[in-house]
Amino acid sequence: MAGIWFYWIYGDFYVNALMGGVAEVELKKRLILLFLVVAVTPLALLGAFSYYKSAEAILDQVCRSILENLSQVNHSINYFVKDIEQLSMYIYSNEDIQQVLSKPGDRSLAEKHSDRKQINAILESFLGFKNWEISIYLLGENGDRYFTGELLPNSYRDYNVHWGLFRKADLANGNVVWDTHYAMKKMDDFGVVLSSGRMLKNIETNQPLGFLVIDIMEPALADKYNKAQLYPGGEVFLLDRNGYVVSSLPSKHQVGTKLDQPYIDQVLEGKKGFFRIPPGERGGSSAMVTFDTSEMTGFKLVNVVPVSALTKEGSSIRNLTLIIIAICILFAFWLAYFLSNNVTRPLRKLRFLMRLVEEGNMNVTFAAGSNDEIGQLGRSFNKMLAHIKQLINEVYEKQLKLREAELKAIQAQFNPHFLYNALDSINWMARIHKVHDISKTVVSLGELLRFSIRKDHEIIEVREDIQQIKNYLVIQNMRYRDKFDVRIEIEPEIEGCYTLKLLLQPIVENAITHGLEMKEDKGSLVITGKKNGGRLRFTVEDDGVGMSADLVQAMRENRYRSSASDKTGIGLSNVRRRLELYFSGNYEMELDSRPGQGTRVRIEFPILTEREGRYAHNPDSG
Repeated sequence: MAGIWFYWIYGDFYVNALMGGVAEVELKKRLILLFLVVAVTPLALLGAFSYYKSAEAILDQVCRSILENLSQVNHSINYFVKDIEQLSMYIYSNEDIQQVLSKPGDRSLAEKHSDRKQINAILESFLGFKNWEISIYLLGENGDRYFTGELLPNSYRDYNVHWGLFRKADLANGNVVWDTHYAMKKMDDFGVVLSSGRMLKNIETNQPLGFLVIDIMEPALADKYNKAQLYPGGEVFLLDRNGYVVSSLPSKHQVGTKLDQPYIDQVLEGKKGFFRIPPGERGGSSAMVTFDTSEMTGFKLVNVVPVSALTKEGSSIRNLTLIIIAICILFAFWLAYFLSNNVTRPLRKLRFLMRLVEEGNMNVTFAAGSNDEIGQLGRSFNKMLAHIKQLINEVYEKQLKLREAELKAIQAQFNPHFLYNALDSINWMARIHKVHDISKTVVSLGELLRFSIRKDHEIIEVREDIQQIKNYLVIQNMRYRDKFDVRIEIEPEIEGCYTLKLLLQPIVENAITHGLEMKEDKGSLVITGKKNGGRLRFTVEDDGVGMSADLVQAMRENRYRSSASDKTGIGLSNVRRRLELYFSGNYEMELDSRPGQGTRVRIEFPILTEREGRYAHNPDSG
């Protein structure tokens, strides 16, 4: 199957490469990938969601089953506790035991020996009913000590009525009390883990006779709850009300200590249920904690099971999901290849026709047999090809006319030279007759004319542009005489920077013709240029007649159009268009004018350090 896919994709790639269809094959592969993503992604998400939900459902059902099992085990422990309490009641009410414990402590040794044999027989008969791992101790106030074990612990030989189990029994006044042993035991023998006790009284006189103590060994309890479901890697704990471990499976080394786990508080606060703990709290994988509380004893049975062990049965669902996804991926791949091949086939044909057109064959036509987008593209290709043929013919005719125009332009080039020669002759005649104003004006006019028709560069140095403004002002001063004063303030450090050719001249011309010319008294014109951070700032300011607020707003919004026949009204708008062309939006052009107070135009743009117009590095702008 993999070999067939390889032939479908790469074999088709080589065939189309020979036909010039490399781009179409790439499109085809992208379409296949797109179809696969569209088909597989929802399927994968659905599969993952289904597996997640099924795993959660399985986990919930298993935990409920474990909880039910813990409840049954707790019932078994309750029966065991009832049996122990019933046994203590039998011992308490036994007449022989009552008589022996009522005897004085200084009786003869023979009588004591006879009493010991009698009591031991009674105790052995009680233990014979069931196979219990317990020890029974009768501690009489007359000094008698009877027990079923091999040794009598020192704490029972000389007991303190105000200590531990004896204090509880004394306060209970004959009722059964329970006590746990909070001490670390040996590695193998965990000894007594739970004790039951009660005060013995004379039934007739109600006088205290001593204490009955029943010690329960750890295996006796473990035998009761070993029916709890123990999964691989799991643990079972029997806890008292304070969280101390009375018994545990499979490890016994925590018996007698308080359970040191982060989840112990949640277990002690609750009555029954289950919850999930993250991997870090248990030191390994995530686990489920299930617990149930005995209503009789208050003991808590806790089962801790790794989640991986509980969801092991869900692996079959996971494997089935992966198989279904794999089958659907194979089907989606076949469907994607089929659909992409149908889509790209007409594109390959269109690409082949384009290659023929690139080689110069204009006599081709795409046969559009459908009305879909590809068919419309093919018809557009046919129309475009016909239009190209028409344009080629038109361009050929225009080239012939252009050659004729070039011949006429060569002849027209004599006119500027004739004008320069005429101005030069006027200059020399003015100098011969010592009319220096005329000579100065003619020289400035010649410089302006030569500068304006230069076609070498559109970007020039600031000093060069300012020189042409000075030439222009020489001519205007000859015209207006003492109508206005001019002050040019250009910082020397920016004279070597570059600016747009004839950028300020239209603004200066507007200031003279529209501002200063119509002023009744003498005016002034100030042209400044300085560096502002990484930008150049030019200001042209006059104290002429100014403009109205509506006219200023119209010019700011580029809505002003001159109504005079001899004015074009394109001065400032042309400056703004040139700034937009070269600097896009990275410039500022500010116009401020008030009637009778004058006009101020400020232009600011990035510093140009090369004739090609490259920006200087501006640390402020990053």
